[in-house]
Amino acid sequence: MNKYILLTLLILCSLNFVLGRSIQSSYLAEANGDYSGAITHMQKLVREDPDEVFYTMRTAWLYYLLGSYEQALNLYQQSLERLDHLDADLGIINCQLALGQWDQALAYSQKLLPEHSQNTILLSKAAYAAYMQKEYPTAADYFGYIVAISPWDMENRGFWVNNLYLSGQLPEAKKQYRILKKYYPESPIVSELQELLDQP
Repeated sequence: MNKYILLTLLILCSLNFVLGRSIQSSYLAEANGDYSGAITHMQKLVREDPDEVFYTMRTAWLYYLLGSYEQALNLYQQSLERLDHLDADLGIINCQLALGQWDQALAYSQKLLPEHSQNTILLSKAAYAAYMQKEYPTAADYFGYIVAISPWDMENRGFWVNNLYLSGQLPEAKKQYRILKKYYPESPIVSELQELLDQP
């Protein structure tokens, strides 16, 4: 075998080993709660391959876990510029929610929902943003869509009951409350609203 080909193969194998070890080190650091250390490992990988969208996304996620939401938001936006994908959109919304940008998170979610109307993660983010803005009828609608898709999701049914109550939709709130109480009586919403919704 040509010595240059052999040398090239050895370099590539070494590089793959180092990169593989770096990403594994990043996962291990994250698992141990060392988000700064995990970011350091990812930054090495990004320097080696700055156009790799996964590396940017993973680094954004680690900054989010670290609580550096502005930095995470910036990286999610960079990732989205390279590849249009829902994971980056959800990352952006997560950062907006963490930063208390309820109106921006709601508007961003609503922009995506026509194309992803069955995505319960996106629906829950829209619902939460609406709830935080005290737009209870809108939040109730979104939680209702989630329950229509996943009728045994009792946590979201509880949120639905709460927002129905807060928006003054008492007949529907009582109806959904009875279902919640029957299947998930330990729900915090049941204990919170029992006195108000247990009446006929």
